[in-house]
This record gives sequence, structure tokens and C-alpha cells, in this order.
Amino acid sequence: MCGIISYIGTQDATPFLLLGLQRLEYRGYDSAGLALVNGTKLRLFKAAGEIDNLVKKVVTSDKLVFKIGLAHTRWATHGEANEKNAHPHLSNDKDLIGVHNGTIENYGAMKERLIQVGYRFVSSTDSEVLINFIHFIQKSRGLNLLNAVQAVYPQIEGTCALVLFSRSENCLVAINKGGQLCFGRGDSGFFIASDKIAFAGQASSSTEIGHEQILKLEPDQEPQLLGLNSETMEIVSQEIDIDISELSLEGFSSFMLKEIFAQPEVVRRALQGRFDFSQMSFRFGGLDDYWEQIKSQKQLTIVACGTSWHAGLLGKYWLERLAQVSVKVEYASEFDPCVIEPGDVVIGISQSGNTADTIAALQLAKQRGAIILGICNVVDSTIARLTDAGVYTRAGVEKGVASTKAFMAQAIVLLLLALKLAKEKKTISRKQLKSIIGFLEVLPQDIEKVLSLDKAIQAIAQKFKDSKNFLYLGKDYNFPIALEGALKLKEISYIHAEGMSSGEMKHGPLALIDEEMPVVMVATQGSNYQKIITSLKEVQARHGQIIALVNNHDDEVKQAVVQFIHVPLSDEVIAPLINVVVLQLLAYHLAKELGRNVDHPRNLAKSVTTH
Repeated sequence: MCGIISYIGTQDATPFLLLGLQRLEYRGYDSAGLALVNGTKLRLFKAAGEIDNLVKKVVTSDKLVFKIGLAHTRWATHGEANEKNAHPHLSNDKDLIGVHNGTIENYGAMKERLIQVGYRFVSSTDSEVLINFIHFIQKSRGLNLLNAVQAVYPQIEGTCALVLFSRSENCLVAINKGGQLCFGRGDSGFFIASDKIAFAGQASSSTEIGHEQILKLEPDQEPQLLGLNSETMEIVSQEIDIDISELSLEGFSSFMLKEIFAQPEVVRRALQGRFDFSQMSFRFGGLDDYWEQIKSQKQLTIVACGTSWHAGLLGKYWLERLAQVSVKVEYASEFDPCVIEPGDVVIGISQSGNTADTIAALQLAKQRGAIILGICNVVDSTIARLTDAGVYTRAGVEKGVASTKAFMAQAIVLLLLALKLAKEKKTISRKQLKSIIGFLEVLPQDIEKVLSLDKAIQAIAQKFKDSKNFLYLGKDYNFPIALEGALKLKEISYIHAEGMSSGEMKHGPLALIDEEMPVVMVATQGSNYQKIITSLKEVQARHGQIIALVNNHDDEVKQAVVQFIHVPLSDEVIAPLINVVVLQLLAYHLAKELGRNVDHPRNLAKSVTTH
């Protein structure tokens, strides 16, 4: 969480910083600020709320060109989301300017020590404390900024991605302790950011500032990447391959809607090069070195959070039913590695590849000797570097905080993994494999048919926008889809929603059903169809307001429901990937009817980098 963007170069920093903040807003939008420096001149702007509030405040009263700047968009941890807690923060003498991402667990002890020697604090943040603690060490020991940072680094407990600028030294230093920072080089100068999308289009290459690394930048000097003991480290740069079009709305009203509509192409990209429809063959080049160990496993463990956890749960159904591999799906934040043995396979799933809880779980499993695999969307992410092997989902940039196309891409990877295992282990008949593949081939077109229902789904949302609670029911492969549908509604509309297996409803939740309760039922065809109908009848008997996802010509369901949404008929293995798009659109339109900001729902950030 939180987004950092800094610039030092030959041009006006302001437009670079504001553009970077807008691109990083997915990481936090409780407040934002930027500091501009030109010699002895300092301009500091802060605003509560979204980036646009800051943009309106940023003015320079003179004609100075500020070629150095630090900016930050915040997701509140220590202290409320208000202007005084917004970054950048200053040292007491205003010499040090800093922006920080992470949590300093021992900031209380630092603060107490600083107060004893006369420091005062404007904000409630741990970040201001850390900046002033570095300042205190610098002044009390007669150190320069770089040496002060090196001295303080071992004393930091927690995570820390920090960019500091010393006005007296005209020097910028960036440090990383368990966080995410990258460095960009362009014709106009140098950038440091939490994510390279912040400077894509302005810089041609990007370098990761790794754990226990320090970057030093000075005007008109070559950058220096150093270790904790000042040892010089090689700056390894990679070309920035981000599609800039994914960073703009391109005619859509929101990024979430754009990303929902991008899913047919996301499916095609996820399949490309990994599956040959004519040969019914599969390829995962990233897993080749560990494939025999994976194939020999009797049990796999998946760790993930939120939407990625739901993708993992769907993967569990596929892996168990098709490949006959037992799968445990663990919330990364609750993962206990005590049952992991050397040689076990643990799969971490994360859109960003930087999810703190998932990283921590994978590190614990690695310490137990497990083989660590990753499924993530970002090539140079922490999970990509931590894991032994893995698969990139190719979802492209996802700016909407509520994940949509990333879920689809994760699910496709897990499905292909299950089918590859099933084929090689001979746990699936050729007939069933051919049927699944046939429906997988037309999945992009089936999703396009669902997208054509957008206006009809919007009309349903208008009828139910005043409901205070929703219940989502799904069975078998569609149970994770019910969970995901409920999560989407909670995330962006703030309506309370609960997802569950339709079979579990009668074990208590049925008490909630009355004429005021909307019940979204995934009632598409499959081997458990009659059990779904039984659950539907139970809800109908108690006057629940049923919104059902049905296949065409399914008259039995239509007669029992208040609203129905036609979805294309597919194999029950593939159907969840069609049904989830309906639930994404339903959540989107309910949120829009209530006037919510679907891209930036309150209290949330997309890249959850704190525990």
C-alpha cells in the first residue's frame, strides 16, 4: 500500500509527479502530497482524499522550475486519513524531506527517544518519526545522509521503502527493507517509484531496488546502487514493456468496467503458447525444471488472499476432480507451516506479486524445505523473485482496486495446470478432455455474449439498489464464484453480502430468508443441477427474491425466480468463468446506482503490502 514517485532531472518535476500519483492511486487514495525543491526554495502541497484534490492545490507562485520532487499517495495505517498525516514529511529543521511506504513496528521507541531530545511532531505517522530519527542520527554523529541511513537501517523493525532528500546535501537516497521500489532512467532524468507504471512512457528502462539495497542520486551524477556497507552493486536494467493504453480509460467510464470488458482478450493471452487446441497439448515453460516433482505430489497447498484465494479455491475443485490431487487452500494471513514437509509443493497466488501476507507464507514454507511456485501478474515482483518457479498470468495492468480480469487470468492458469496434470496422469478420459477443451476454445466468445447483457444487468441493479443485504449461492465449481460475487459487491457498493454453498444454506442461513432478501443463485446446468433446484425451491418457499443465472430454455428455474439472467451453456468445468463475469457486472452496476467510486472503494488499496 501507499505509492511513492520521485524525480530528479532536467525538467519541471510537477507534471511527472502528478501523473505518477494518478497511476499509483490504486495503492492508496486517503491523502496525497508532493514536495518540490529548487535550491533553497521548497514548495509543499498536501490534500486529504483523492489525487484530484491535490492537483487543484498545486500552484507555484513564482517562475521557478522545480527539477527535484517527491510525491506520495497514502493508504492510512498510523494516523487518520487527513492532510497533516499526508506525506511528504519533513525533519524538524526542514532539511530532510521523505516519503515512506511500510510500517515501522518500533516507531514508538524511536519517537520516545526523539521527544526526550527535543523533537516535535506534526503528524501521527510512523513515517515522520523514522525521518526524524534518521535526521537525529545524522546530526548527532556528524554523518552524511547516506551514512545516516546505513546506521539506522539495522534498527528498523518492520517494512520500509523510503525516499529521502537532503536539501543541504542536494542528495536523494532511497532504501528498501522488505518493500517495493524501482528506479527508472529516461531522457529527462531519473525516477524512483513503488511501481514502474508510475514512470512508464517517461523512462525507457527500470531497475528493481532490492531488499537491503540503497540508491543514491545527485544532480548531474551517475546513480549509485549500494549495499548496506557501501559496496557497489550492478544496476541491471530491463526495458519497460507496459502497454500505455492500459493506463487510460479509452472511452470507458471506469477502469473496473474497462477491465471487465477486457476479459475475452485476457483469456486469449492466458492460453497463448500454453495450449495447442489441435494437439490437446499443454506447456508451462516456467515449471519445466520442477514438473516431475509437481506431478508426483499427492497433495498441493495454495496460499492467497481475497480474490486470489477464491481463484485458488476454484483451482482446488479442478485439481481434485480432474487430476485427483488433494489440495489445501489456505488464507495466507492464517497459514501455519507446521505440516509442510521438505519437497512439498506450495503455490502462492497474487495479482501484484507483492502481497505481504502471501510473501510471508511462502517464506515460511520455503524455510521448511518446500518447493515454492508462484502465480502472479507482475514479472519483477517480490513473489516472482522469491519462488523457485512459476507462471505469469499476463492479465496486463489492472488499475481497478476490485480485481476482475486478474481473477480470470489466475483461474485460466490453474485450469490449464489441472488439465495438464490430468492428461499426463491419465485421470481424465479423452472424451471429457475433448469436451472441456471445446468449451475452453469458445470461452472468449461466451464471455462476449455475457458482456452484451450489460444493459439488462444494469436494469436488475436498479431494482435492487436499495437492498441492505445480499446472499449469493453456488454449488460445486460455482461455490467459489458465489464467494467472489459477494466479495465484489461488498468491495465496491458497501452492501453487506455473504456467499456460500447452496447446500449449506439450510444449515442455519435459511433463517435470513424473507421477502426482503435478494438471493443471487448460480443455477446453470451441471451434475448437481437438481440439488441446486432443491435449494432454489427452499428459498422460493420462504419468499426470497431470487436472481438466478440460468442457461437458455431452463423453464423450471424461470418460473421460480424474480429475475433471471441468461448465460451461455458450457461444460460445468468451464461455466464458472462465464458466471463470474455476470456477478462482476451486477456488483458494478449496483455500486454505480449508489453513486460509489468503483475504482477507488473506501478503505481499500489494491497492492496490500502491509501485514
